[in-house]
Formats: sequence, structure tokens, C-alpha cells
Amino acid sequence: MKTVDDRPASSAPLRAAGWALHLYTASGTVLALLAVAAVIDGDTVLALWILLVAIVIDGTDGMLARRLRVTETIPTFDGARLDDVVDYITYAFVPVLLLWTGDYLPPGVWGTVLAAVPLLASCYQFCRTDAKTSDHFFLGFPSYWNVVAFYVVVLDLSPAVTAALVLVCAVLVFVPVKYVYPSRTSTFRALN
Repeated sequence: MKTVDDRPASSAPLRAAGWALHLYTASGTVLALLAVAAVIDGDTVLALWILLVAIVIDGTDGMLARRLRVTETIPTFDGARLDDVVDYITYAFVPVLLLWTGDYLPPGVWGTVLAAVPLLASCYQFCRTDAKTSDHFFLGFPSYWNVVAFYVVVLDLSPAVTAALVLVCAVLVFVPVKYVYPSRTSTFRALN
């Protein structure tokens, strides 16, 4: 019995599986749209559940891509770039929108400025060529604003505490400290 790894990289079934995997990754944009609709409707809990599904997809697509050797089977398509686009939307943009429109940030101009800070910091983080270390850690806070938003909502943090948390995490994007990459850091894989 042949495994996926035994097939030639150019096989049609592997290419089809690779495209299906890219579609799986891209489905995160549809989840982001649904999460935005939930945020607009004021359904914070639904938005968080949808973002959780996006996390599951993100946590599995890279492993599947390596298993299916998509960089070899579809060399003209950059799945890592697709992943970054989807991650920015689901890990940064939608969670910040949730915090901003859900009154978790201070009102008025100050809240708008605070909503802009993580988006701008995440633009930097997602474009860093050294954002992921060779031993599979993130360098600097990895723009896990979805996790921040989850804890803000679950712990019912005040806008002042949320503002402080947002500012600290945004600054940590620029501090070269290693953070666990849950699906790749082998040192902590059992714990993850």
C-alpha cells in the first residue's frame, strides 16, 4: 500500500488534494465574514465560536500542507501567503472589530485609536521575515488578538483594563521574545 509520501510530487491526486487544502485554508475568509456578521449583529458568543473554528483550520492546514507536499505539487501557488492573509483577518482584524464595536474598548476617539494599534502592529508582525524562528517559535507577540478578545469577553474585562492589555500586547509584537507556535513547536507539542 502506497502512502501519500510515496507518490510522485506531480501526481494528479496529490495536486487535487493540494488545491482542496488551499480551499480549506481559504475557507477561513468565509468564517471571517460570518464572524463579522455575528459581531455586527451583536452576537459576540457566535463570533467567538466561529473564530474557534478558524483556529482549528489554521492549526491543521499547515500540517496537512507539509504531508501533501503542496509546495512541490503546486509550486506556482503560495499557500503560506494565503495562510497569512487568512490569519490576519481571523486573528487580528475580526477580533479587534469585536472589541471595538462590542464596547470592550473605551468610547470615542480613544477607542478608535486603541483599535488601530493592534491592527498596525499586526501588519508589522505578519510581514516580518524573522517572525518565525528556525526552532519553530514566534518572535514577538504573534498577533493572537482572537485569544485576547476571548479572554476579554469571558473575563468581562473593563474597557480600561482591555485598553492596557491591548497596548501591552501591541508593544510585545516588537519585543524579540520567543512565543510558542502551538502547532509547530516540538518542545511543547504534548502540552499543546
